[in-house]
Amino acid sequence: MSTATWKVPLLAGVAAWASLMGAAQAQDAARVADAPVEVQVVDVATAAASARDATDADAAVDADGAAPEDLEQQANAAYEAQDWAGARRLIDQAIAVDPRQARLYRLKAYIAAATEDNAGVLAAAAQALQVDPTDAESLQLQGTAKAKGGDTAGALADYAAALQAGGHASSLFRNYLFLLNQQHDNARMLEVFAAYEQAYRDDPEGTGQQADIQFHAAQAYHHLGQPRRALELLDQAIAQSPQVAGYYGNRALAQHALGRSSQSLADDGQAMRLAPSEPLYPYNRGVTRLDMGDAAGALQDFKAALALGKDDADTWLNIGVVEERLGRTREALAAYDRALAKDPGNPRVLTNRLSLQGKGGKGDSAAVAAQAGTLPAENQAQLLFNQGQAQSRAGQWQAAADLFAQAVRRDPGLDTAWLNLGVAQARLGQHQRALDTFNDYLQRAPLKTIGLLNRANVLHELGDDAAAEKDLLRAVQLEPGNLDIQQRLAFHYSRTGQTDTARRYYAQLVTLPGNLSPDAFINYAAMLLQLGDSREAAVVAGNGVARFPDNYGLRLNQANALGDSGQHALAVDAYRAAMRLQPKRLDAHFNLGNLYLQQLKQPRKAVQEYRTALTLPSAPDLDADGQREQRMSIHLNLASALTDSGDAAGARAALQAAIEESPEDYRPWFNRAAMALSAGDPAAATPDFEAAWVRLDALQRAQPARAQPDPELLEHAGYLLFHLGRTGEAASRMQQLLQAQPDNIEAQRNYGFMLLDLGRPQDARQLFEQAFTREPDEVDGWLGVLACAMLDSDPAQLARLKRQFEQRFAKRYVLSAGLPEQLMRSEGYWYSDRFLQLWRQLLVAG
Repeated sequence: MSTATWKVPLLAGVAAWASLMGAAQAQDAARVADAPVEVQVVDVATAAASARDATDADAAVDADGAAPEDLEQQANAAYEAQDWAGARRLIDQAIAVDPRQARLYRLKAYIAAATEDNAGVLAAAAQALQVDPTDAESLQLQGTAKAKGGDTAGALADYAAALQAGGHASSLFRNYLFLLNQQHDNARMLEVFAAYEQAYRDDPEGTGQQADIQFHAAQAYHHLGQPRRALELLDQAIAQSPQVAGYYGNRALAQHALGRSSQSLADDGQAMRLAPSEPLYPYNRGVTRLDMGDAAGALQDFKAALALGKDDADTWLNIGVVEERLGRTREALAAYDRALAKDPGNPRVLTNRLSLQGKGGKGDSAAVAAQAGTLPAENQAQLLFNQGQAQSRAGQWQAAADLFAQAVRRDPGLDTAWLNLGVAQARLGQHQRALDTFNDYLQRAPLKTIGLLNRANVLHELGDDAAAEKDLLRAVQLEPGNLDIQQRLAFHYSRTGQTDTARRYYAQLVTLPGNLSPDAFINYAAMLLQLGDSREAAVVAGNGVARFPDNYGLRLNQANALGDSGQHALAVDAYRAAMRLQPKRLDAHFNLGNLYLQQLKQPRKAVQEYRTALTLPSAPDLDADGQREQRMSIHLNLASALTDSGDAAGARAALQAAIEESPEDYRPWFNRAAMALSAGDPAAATPDFEAAWVRLDALQRAQPARAQPDPELLEHAGYLLFHLGRTGEAASRMQQLLQAQPDNIEAQRNYGFMLLDLGRPQDARQLFEQAFTREPDEVDGWLGVLACAMLDSDPAQLARLKRQFEQRFAKRYVLSAGLPEQLMRSEGYWYSDRFLQLWRQLLVAG
C-alpha cells in the first residue's frame, strides 16, 4: 500500500475573527468625533397677522381717527416691506391706542428681532406676557432673545412654557432642540422630538418641516446608543437638505457605529466635498479606515486633518497607532510624545506608549510596570488587552485568552476585549465557552456585524449550521452593501455542502466593481478546486490575480488550479511568484513539492521543496491542530518522495522525525510499516502496524458518541486490521465505509480481498466487478477478478479473462504465480498470506 500524497488548496482566512473591521484593534485609538452641528438658533422669521380680539363697538381710535387694528395692519405691511422704522412707529401708535392687546407687543417684538434689537425683543415680549402669560409666540420670542444673550437656562424655560402653551411652529422645535443638544440633554431632546412628531401629525401645514429637527433628534439617538434610529432620521434630513455637510458627517458616525464601514467612508467623503475646510471629516474617515485595517489610508486622512487645524492629542494618538501598525516604532513613539505634549496626562496615550515600550523591550520593565499601575482601571484594562493582542499575533492563544480575561475583569465595559476573548477561546477549541462569550458581546452590541460573524463561525464548529446561517443573513441585512460579509455567506454555503448556492453568490460577487476583498476570489477558486473544476478555478484565480497581483493566497490557488488542469509549467511559475511574495510561507513549497511528486514525477525536486517547507513556520491563522496536521502532511510526503527517489534510509528518517514530532499520530507508524512490507520484511512491519492500530483505535474512541464515523479513519482502520490478521473486523470497517462512500473504488477492491480471505468468493466477485467497471486498467482489480473466476471453476470464462489480461498488460505484467509478490515489491501493493497461497494454488490448478 503506497503512501498517499495530497494537495491542500489554501483557503483565505474567512473566519478573520477579530481582525474584521478593526473590532479587535491592538491599540487604544481615539474615537470618532461628533461632526459639526452647522445649525444655530433661528429667529422666528415671519410675523403673521393675528386674529383681532373681540372688542366693544366703541373701540378706541387715535387722534387722527385710526383704529388700532388699522395701525396694526399698516405695521404688518411695513414689516413685510422691511420698512423697520415705519413698522416700529406704526405699532407704537397702535399700542398707545390700545395697550391691552398682547398681539401688538408680539408684533413689536418681531420688528425688534428683525433689526437685531435683542433688548427690544425682550422688552416687547415681556409686555405681551404681562397681558397674556400663555402666549406661546411671545414665550418663544423671549426664549430666542435669551438664547442669543447667553441665558440658556432662561431660554430653555421659555421654550418649555411655549410648548406647554400649545406652540407648535417648526422654529420653536428647531431652537429648543438646538439648545438641548448643546446641553447634551438627550432624554429631553427625545421628549421634545416626540412632541414635534405629534404636532406635525395634527397640523402638518402649520407645524412645517425643517431638516435640522430630524438632525438634532438623530444626535440624541446616536448619543444614547441607538445608531439605527439616528440613521433613519439623518436619511430624512439629507432628503430635505442634501447640501448640508454636517448631515453627511453625522450619518457617517451612525454608519460607523453600526459597523457599516464602506457607507461611513462614502458619507465622510461627501461631507469633505461639501465642506473641504472642516478637519473633522478627514479625521473621522481616518478612524474608520483604521478600524478597517487600512493603516496607510488612515495616516493620509489624519495628516489631512492636521493640515486643516486639528492639531490635538487625539489626532497624534491615532497617528501613533497607525505608525505602530505599520511597524514604524520610532515614528509611533514620536507621535505619542506629540500627543502627550498636547495633553500631558492623557491616559490613552500613556497606555499605548507603555504598551509599545513593553512590546519592544525598550526601557526598564519594572519602571514600565510601575507607570502602568498609576493608570485608571480602564486604561490598565486596555494595556492588558494590547498585551493579549501581541500574544494572539504570536499564536499564543492560551496566554492571549488569560490576558483578555484579566482585561474584562478590570473593565467589564471593554467590548473589544470580550470579543477577542471569544476569539481566543474558539482558537483553543473551547467552542461552547466562545459561544457564551459572543452571546454576551452581542447583548452589549447587538448591531455589530463582527460579533455575528464570529458567532456564526463558532456555531458552525458546534454543528449548528442553521443558526450560523441566521447570523450571517442578519449581518447581510445590517450591512447590505458590505461585499466582504456576502462572500463570508458564500463561504458558509460552500463549507456546508450547499455548493450551488455558494457558486451563485461567488459568481456574482467576483464581477462586482465595488470594495471587494481578494478573499472572494481565493475562496471561490478553492471551492472549485475541491469540486474538481480546476479549469474554471484557474480562470477565477487568474482574474483575482489581475485585480490583486500582490496577494499570496490568489497566486497559490492559481498555481494549484493550473497544476490540476495540466498546465504544469505555468503552475511552477505561479508557485515561484507566490514564494517571492511571501518567502517565509511554507504552503507554496509544500504544494510545489506535491506537483513535482504526483504529476511531474520528479521526486528529487519534491524532496527539496518539502525540506524547505519544514524549515518555515506555519501560517499564523492556523490553530495548533492545523499546524500539526500541515507539518505531518509534509513529513509523510517527504518520506514518499524519498522512497520514490530510491533513498529508503532517508524515508525512514523522515517518518521517524514525524513520529518524534507527533508521537500520537498513527500515520507515520502505518507508513513505516508499509515501507517494511515493500522491502520484503513483514516481521519488521508488524510492530509498527500494532503501534499504528493502538493510536488509531484511541483516536476513534475519542470521537463523540453520536458523531458520524470519519470515512478516512474507517478506511485506515480496515487496512490496519487486515494487516494484523483481524480480517472479520477489517471487513466490518470496509462495509461501513462503503455505506458512507458507495463509489469508493479502492475500498470496493480491498473489501473484495477481505471477503476472499473470509471464504465468500461470490460476494467478493460482485465487488471486484463493480470496481472493474470503473477502472478496467487497475491490475490489482484484475487479480481479484481472476481469482474469483478460478474459484468458479468456469474454464471458458477463465480462459477469456486470461487472454484479455495478456492483451491489456502486454510487456508490463506476466500472469504467473509470482505476480502478487512482484506488485508488492515494486508498486506498493499488499496481499495477505492467505491470498498469496490461494493465488498459487489456483494458478497451479488452472
